[in-house]
Amino acid sequence: MHVLITGANGFIGKHLVLALLAAAQQEPLRWPITRVSVVDLSLEQLPQHPLLQPIAGSFADAGTLTKALAVPADLVFHLASVPSGRSESDPAFGMEVNVLGTVRLLDALKAQNNQVKLVFASSIAVYGKPQVPLVTDDTLPTPTLSYGAHKVIGEVLVNDYVRRGWIAGCSLRLPGIVTRPPEPNGAVSIFLSNLIRELSAGRPFVCPTSADARTWLMSVGCCVDNLLHAAQQQFSGHRTFMLPPQHVHLGSLVQAIASEFNIGNMDELISWQPNEWVQFNFGSYPPVELPRALAHGFHADPDLKSLVRRSLV
Repeated sequence: MHVLITGANGFIGKHLVLALLAAAQQEPLRWPITRVSVVDLSLEQLPQHPLLQPIAGSFADAGTLTKALAVPADLVFHLASVPSGRSESDPAFGMEVNVLGTVRLLDALKAQNNQVKLVFASSIAVYGKPQVPLVTDDTLPTPTLSYGAHKVIGEVLVNDYVRRGWIAGCSLRLPGIVTRPPEPNGAVSIFLSNLIRELSAGRPFVCPTSADARTWLMSVGCCVDNLLHAAQQQFSGHRTFMLPPQHVHLGSLVQAIASEFNIGNMDELISWQPNEWVQFNFGSYPPVELPRALAHGFHADPDLKSLVRRSLV
């Protein structure tokens, strides 16, 4: 089985690569992986392994895509994208990569004529700032940023290519995935990862929301579990799912960090300085009920301490 990962050197991509390499060796349920093509602009953080085929470049570049699919892929994880902040500041670049690049990828997979399975990493950005009291499997997307609009377009295209029998697979709307590395990635929501990383290390942190802010989070370990689960499923009818997140009260998250790491002076480390825009867009998410996603085997972190533990891997 040839697996292709776009955005393989990114935060989620690196964890997914390691999980796939482990799955290729795990008995008795060893994945029959013969090649893992990893595509990203830079690949220096990925391990050396006989199964890995590194391809440096943007997946949106036709030449890079040709190299990546020189051997037809059987399974594709499409993780690469230009995130929210960069897509807002450079809309032409965001459109070129997130929309036109995805079209090129889909057409290249269609041309293989082997009904390759695609797992497309969409985002809760499709909802914008949810204006409903409860988000369900059937809540309609209402993006308020270009990045969210790009992800909706990707979902629609994936669904149509699957409907026509050109490919197989699904789209997964990822919540906030933590804990991302400290390097800026162009996403405003990076402060949520910074909060967990800094406080768990006993370092002070200024949070741009109130302690009563609520958001949707998932550990990177749980995210990878869900991506691998999607790759093993057959979908009919519904092919777009929001991954079930923890509906996190930030004050409770801070207390979970204090408990997990035996930090007795947490009130001295955390400073709540709400920014109205950040609070509105990232700190006032409603509850979720996702029975369809749960019925398909997708899952959240079981509790806040588990979320913290599995995010710091």
